[in-house]
Amino acid sequence: MSSRTGSALSRMLTVLRKELLDLFRDRRTGMVTLLSSIAAGPIFLLLIFNLIASQSDRARELKLPIAGAEYAPALVAFLERQQVTVTTAPADYDALIRQGDLDVVLIVDEHFAVDVERGKPGTIRLVFDRSRDRARASIDQAESLLRGYNRLWGEQRLMLRGLTSSVANPLRVETADLATPQQSGALVLFLVAYYGLFASVMGGMAVALDTTAGERERQSLEPLLMTPARPAEIVTGKWLAVCAFDALVVMLTLTGFYLTLAFAPLPPVGVPFLFGMREFARFALVLVPMILMLPAILLYVGSRARTYREAQANVSVLLFVVSLIPMIQLFMQRKEPTWIMLVPVSAQYSLLNTSLRGEAPALAQLALSWLAPAALIVIALVAVGRKLSRESILSGR
Repeated sequence: MSSRTGSALSRMLTVLRKELLDLFRDRRTGMVTLLSSIAAGPIFLLLIFNLIASQSDRARELKLPIAGAEYAPALVAFLERQQVTVTTAPADYDALIRQGDLDVVLIVDEHFAVDVERGKPGTIRLVFDRSRDRARASIDQAESLLRGYNRLWGEQRLMLRGLTSSVANPLRVETADLATPQQSGALVLFLVAYYGLFASVMGGMAVALDTTAGERERQSLEPLLMTPARPAEIVTGKWLAVCAFDALVVMLTLTGFYLTLAFAPLPPVGVPFLFGMREFARFALVLVPMILMLPAILLYVGSRARTYREAQANVSVLLFVVSLIPMIQLFMQRKEPTWIMLVPVSAQYSLLNTSLRGEAPALAQLALSWLAPAALIVIALVAVGRKLSRESILSGR
């Protein structure tokens, strides 16, 4: 019994070694996958940080075109004291805003001064296109400044009438934010979790398809099936090879995140980003089920396809599902139920976000997140083994 087990193990290791040799013999494919996993993370983070920094700069250096500034000189003086660059609005400001050349324009009604003298509210109008992401920071700051001026003006009016400003503001609101600095940054860092999850799919895709549909097209699968190795041993060896390469890609991606956040000269964004060795280890632990499950599913997809091109088309459906699930969780904006730990991809995405918030994933949640991937691994590998045991596998039927 022990000799049979040892023989089966040696055959699986032989298949594993053969697949790894085939992988690294095709240096172009392997190098492209590895280099992209190393470079994509840092480039991704640099783009995100620069986007946030540019939005912050636009808000900090607000340029506000005003039409009718002569009707409200006190308002203009207030804005200039707040370091706002006041300019004269062009006549075609509506068209310029629609084209994206202007972010926001302030229009002062020509009857502003008359209305104020009569004790009526003065009318001003902000014109903007909030659908443009790049303009939102400027829009929000302009609205905030006008609210501040409105509050200041109201308090001064009350003081002139001998009333304290608290008469008009009977409610004093105090806030207490319980989020730690790292939790505050996790709202932006969800993209890191998303990309780390996606790396576990992309890492094994090319290898899994090449070792199934690719081998069948090259007609190198038949000699492998003629060896003493059983179909189950062949499948296990192929699966271990894909898992090994997938794990390498994920580790390189996480290393890119760690090095970029630790040492790269990133622009200041006002958000504390932490991704140290502790977060690195938690990410790796959470992604283990994905590193093991996705290669098994990819092998099954590749074994069912008649051609390599068909296998790629089928994998695109898997990529769509994996990329869509985290986006659904993000936009639902509700507390995640306990049973979500039983849903592959959703469970891992939730645990990655927990790690980014500076919290250690609970052992019970980790255990639940393993159940469905373990079942899918067994089902997929058994299905691929049965496919390999049939002669029709060589013809792609």
